[in-house]
Amino acid sequence: MPLRPDQLFDPMPDTKKYFRRTMIGAPVDYESFGISLRQCTMESCCGMCCYDGVCLDEDEEHYIGAVIDAHPVFFKEEMGITRGNAFEDAEFLGSDCRKTATRKFKYPAATGFPKHFDNTKCAFRYDDGRCSLQSLAMQHGEHPWAYKPPSCWLHPVSLERDNATILWLPQKHTDHLVEKGYPGYAPFTKCGEDCGAQGMPAYEALKPELETLGVLVGRDFYTEIKTWHEQGPDAVQPLVSKKKKKHDDGKKKKKKKKKR
Repeated sequence: MPLRPDQLFDPMPDTKKYFRRTMIGAPVDYESFGISLRQCTMESCCGMCCYDGVCLDEDEEHYIGAVIDAHPVFFKEEMGITRGNAFEDAEFLGSDCRKTATRKFKYPAATGFPKHFDNTKCAFRYDDGRCSLQSLAMQHGEHPWAYKPPSCWLHPVSLERDNATILWLPQKHTDHLVEKGYPGYAPFTKCGEDCGAQGMPAYEALKPELETLGVLVGRDFYTEIKTWHEQGPDAVQPLVSKKKKKHDDGKKKKKKKKKR
C-alpha cells in the first residue's frame, strides 16, 4: 500500500516526532515567500541543488540504507551504489556531518553552475539531474518523495535561522549558509533564485512542498502564507491562533491521561 503524504515520515519515527514537535508552533517568515521563483525543471539546472549530496541524521541514513537493502540490484546496476559506499563523513561550513556520498561531475555551461559550488553530484543523482530515490519510488507506485530526505524535497525552503526553528526562504542577502569564499547555497540554485517577472510567487511555486509539510505537521502552511500575502498580516493571526489552541488542547488531554 503506497504511503500517503501524511505518512511520509512514518518510516523515520524520530524525524516524525522532531518535525511535529518543532514545526507546529514555529514562526514563519511570511515575507520571504513573496519573491518570484520558477518551478523545478531538470533541463535548466541538471539538478545543481544536489551537487554536494545532503546532510542526514541517523534516522534518515538508517531509512535510506534500508531502501538500498530492499532494492540492491536497482542501486548497484543503476547507480553503482551499495550501503557501504552510499554515505560518507564530511564537513560543511565548519560542522561535521554524515551525508550522502558525492562523485565528480562536470555541469554543462548552459546551467550557469555557480563558481563556488564544487563540480560534484550526489551519488543518488542521475547525470541528467533526476533522483534515483524518487525514480524508484515512482516505479513502485509510491509517493515520489517516499524515499527522499525532507531536506531534498523541501528545497529551497529552510527550517532554521540563527540556530532557531523558523520556516523561511533564504535569499542572497539573507542566506545563513555563508562563509568566506562561499556566499550561499539555496538562492544560487535555479529553483531558489529570485527570477523577477519570469516566475510566480514563491508560495505558489512551492505549493506542493508547503502543503505536504503542512499535512505532515498538522498545520496549513500554504494557506497561512498565501493569506498573509493576499489579505494581509492581520488575516493570518486567527489561523495561527486556532491551530495553536488546538495543539495546546491536545497536550492538555495527553497530560490528563498520564495522570490517570
